[in-house]
Order: sequence, then structure tokens, then C-alpha cells
Amino acid sequence: MSLTTPVPRDQDSVFPGENWFFYWKTSASLWRTKLQEFPGTKIIIPLNWSFHTETGDQFDFDDHRPETNLKKLVEIATDVGKSVIFFLPLCPAPFLSNGGLPHFLARSLALNSEGMAYGAIDADGHLLKIYSFFDPRVFEAFEKFVKTLGQYFQTNKINSDVWGIRSGFFKDGQFHSFFEDNSKTFEQAFIRYLQTKKKDEEKLTYFEEKQFEFEFVKTIQSLYESNARDLLKENFEGVLDVAFLGAGTNNFLKRLSGNISTSDLSCELYESLARDIIPSSVLLSNRLKSGVLNRELSDLVANSYLPSRLATTAYEHEDISTFLPLSFFKVYEKIDGLSSMLQSWSDLYLWDYLKSCYGWSYKIISNDTLKMHDVKTPYQEHIHLFHGHDIDRVIFNFILKTFMNGGRIIINRSGLSEDFNKKFETFFLENNLQVEKVTFHTQVQNVSLGEGRLVLLEGEGFKDLSKDDYSTFWKTLVDTFTIIHVPLNNAEGIDYYWRTRPSSTNELRFEEVRRLSVYNPTSYRKKIKMHLTKNFVVYKVLDEINVIVQTYPNEIEIELSPEGSVIVDFGVFS
Repeated sequence: MSLTTPVPRDQDSVFPGENWFFYWKTSASLWRTKLQEFPGTKIIIPLNWSFHTETGDQFDFDDHRPETNLKKLVEIATDVGKSVIFFLPLCPAPFLSNGGLPHFLARSLALNSEGMAYGAIDADGHLLKIYSFFDPRVFEAFEKFVKTLGQYFQTNKINSDVWGIRSGFFKDGQFHSFFEDNSKTFEQAFIRYLQTKKKDEEKLTYFEEKQFEFEFVKTIQSLYESNARDLLKENFEGVLDVAFLGAGTNNFLKRLSGNISTSDLSCELYESLARDIIPSSVLLSNRLKSGVLNRELSDLVANSYLPSRLATTAYEHEDISTFLPLSFFKVYEKIDGLSSMLQSWSDLYLWDYLKSCYGWSYKIISNDTLKMHDVKTPYQEHIHLFHGHDIDRVIFNFILKTFMNGGRIIINRSGLSEDFNKKFETFFLENNLQVEKVTFHTQVQNVSLGEGRLVLLEGEGFKDLSKDDYSTFWKTLVDTFTIIHVPLNNAEGIDYYWRTRPSSTNELRFEEVRRLSVYNPTSYRKKIKMHLTKNFVVYKVLDEINVIVQTYPNEIEIELSPEGSVIVDFGVFS
């Protein structure tokens, strides 16, 4: 049963999307009825700090209101065959009044980078204000709440998983946390931090001060996270980023006037998946989520990405029936510190090329930890892309190890330190590796070792190139690698997404099964064609809605009416 199944209107605010359950919005006497009626086996329950306290010193877990009884909620969910996953906001949460802060702590409005107060609009059209988490009183009160919550879980033997969540939004393709703040409260705290870092009378450059600012924000954020980890002990599973669709400051006026389009929202959905961030539609009304967007949320998030992302056991991760996102590229780009002010992949028009040729079949790695253990297709390896200015000892060692094991790597040498530049040269000399040099819009070096490829390009060497020139450069470079893929022709305005899973025992003629989900969010009829290579065969056509699918020996043609969609499974073999 998918999210496209109609849900009674009185449940819209209680179950706002992707199996989230707002327990504080309904009577405890109705919990059983509502949970029984709702599809899915996992229920996500965000914790509402302010709902459990009026003073900050006393916490209500069924002392006065039955709706605060989390133990009873978990018991009812278990009785009706649901498992509970709690989300604990570690920064302002845009779906809660005051961003989740109790009223007595809502003192300093958080400000965005333009100096304007954040304003989140919920599914009912109400404006929710966001307050700063940099007030020491907020942290002290948060610590009391989490400590009490941990003791409550332990005393009542509540074994449900708790994930800390960092709420954010997309703006210009970048994820921003609601933790980011430019208020007076933030400035005062940062000045105190800066005074402990710099020497007397020392003058800092703009870049040095920005570096300290990033460091400060990260330090305070890690305090909230370590607080939850230490006090919730075995219940705490880790920290997740959650992108709330439509919550961006650039969407504020659009939503107020009712002019936001589903294409704006679906773009944020796909951007979230590319960055391994959980997308959430809980701020959107059912009107906005009707039709194609609702199907996308159901197919790609609620019934695919979300269960996999929240899996806590190897058994859950390795379920061969689950389709996981297909990615050919892992693009590493730090978004904090000095790195965010240097040359980016956006400057080199990489995203434009990847989206036009491969859809969303790439992963963006923007945190501090290299994800080396993600799922790969049976014979398809990633192409790893790094900036020189992001390379440190860990990344350098990962690059060499991957290269020597037959991996494929592209490095933009922009900002590469002299130390690591010499280390690369020494590595080439010690292993007697031939460095091929080519000039094509910029200088490119190619190094091979068995199956391994290492390409180094001079990102700063591009001069006055057009967007088309960059596209030609990337196509020429990427075409030197072997990528087994079928592009879509005439796909402008169409949303599509590739996923993959291993073949099952009755599919042994295939090495993997790839699933293509295609959606037409426009008001126009769209026709796309796919020329199939010898490696691909149409296996199944599913969930046809307002669509005509025609298959030929080496081609498939899909004609979608407005709001049309279809899922096509392909068997892939070598």
C-alpha cells in the first residue's frame, strides 16, 4: 500500500507525509485507530520538546496529559504491527512552533545570511518562527530534556531507535541547516569563542575569520549531538540530515502566494537523494502533494530510500528485493571551512553535465567522512571526483588505495597543496608510472595502473569557456571511462530516477535489475525514447498511469500525458 492511497482529511495533520506521526496533534484515545488505519510497518515519530514541558524543570510523560505518554504510544504501535523510530531535533525544526523550543526559551529570532528572520510555513499555512540555538540557556535546557528523556526510556524499557535530526532546506542547490544563524545571540557567542582562539591584538583576514566561524558552528552543533548520544545511550542510532521540501527562504513568498510549483519541490527531492539527505514533505499541504509529486514521494522515498536509510541491521541493508539509488559518480565537495569559498564543481558546470547525461545517478559526498562502503552494482564501479583543496591525509590514502585496486578517480588540482603535489609525483616515480599529458581546454594528466585510472586536471586552467564548452570537456573526459548506461532522449521537463538491485535466483540471466521511474509533472504531453544497447533488455513495465509504452527490439518509446508516470525494469548483463 503506497502513499497514493487516500488518507482521511482529519489525519492529514497527524500523518503529514512519509509515515511521520505527530502524536501531539491528536487525542491519545485515537492513537490505536489512527495507527491501525495507516499503511507501512515503520512509523517515524518526531519528539516535540516543548510539548513535554512548561517550565524547563518539570517534564510531563503522562503526569498530566495522556498525549505525552511515549511508552503507551510505543506499546500501541507494537500491538498493531508497527515499529517506532523516534526523531530528536538537534537544531530548530520548521514543523514545530518556535522551531521546537519551549515558549520561555523563544527569545532570539534566528537570522539567515541576508539578516532576515527565518519563516517556515507549515502544511496548514501557518507561519512558524525559528529561534536561535546559540543561546547558552537553550543548550542547558536541551540537556535537561534529553537527560530526562533518556532516563524515561531506560526506566520504561523503551527500546525504539532514536535518530538525531538536523533540519534544513535547499537554496540554489545547496543544503542549509536551520542551525545556521546570524543573529545578535550568535554574534555574541562567536565573539567570545574568537577571543579564546586568537592572540591579543591579532588581526585576522576575512578567510581566517570565516574559517573560525565555520569551526565555531560545527563545535556547537557537535555539542548538541554528543549530548544526545551520551544521554540516550543504546537508543541513539546516529544523526541524519532532513531536507524539508518547500522550506527554503527563496520559496517563502511563492508559498505565501500559492505560486510554488511541483517542479520546484521535486527538484529539491532529487537533490536530497543525490546528497544522501532524507527529503520530507511534512510542511506541504495535500494539494501540493497531489498527483505526480505524491507518486514520487511514495515510490522513491517512503517505499524505497527511507526504509534503506533507517535500516540498522546488515540483514535489512542486504535485502536483495530492495531497489537502491544507482550512482556512477561519487563527487566529493566539502561545504564547510575554507573549501566552500574556493573553486567548486558548480564553477566547472559539472552538475549541468551529469544531470543532462546521467539524470541524478551520482552521489555528492559533502561531509567529513569518506563513505567507502556503499552498495555497488555487480560490475559497476564509481568514478570518484575530488578537489585538490579538499585533499588531506585520509583522502590522499583513499585515492591511492582505490587507484591501486583498479578504481577510477578524477582530481581537480585546484588548491592542491605543495606537500600533496610532491606526494603524488613521488608515488608516480616510485611505481614507474607513465604520466600522459594532454591539453584540451586545460592541461589534463592521465595515469594508468592495471584497471586503475587517475586523471588530474587543472581546474584553474579553464579560460573563458561557455557552458557548452564545459559540457564538451566533461563528455570527452567521461567517455574515456566505460559506463554501462542508457540515456533518455527528449527528457526536458521530465522527472526520472534510476535505481538498482541484484538479480534474484530466478533472474540468473541478468547480473542486475535496474528500475527507471519516469514522471511528467508538466501540463504538456511528452514523448521520450531510449535506444537500448546489447546489455539492456526490457524486463517489466509497472504502474502505468496516463502513459503509452511501446517496446521494440532495440528501442523503447514512452509517451506521457500530463501527470503521467511509469516504472520500467531492465535486465542488465555483460
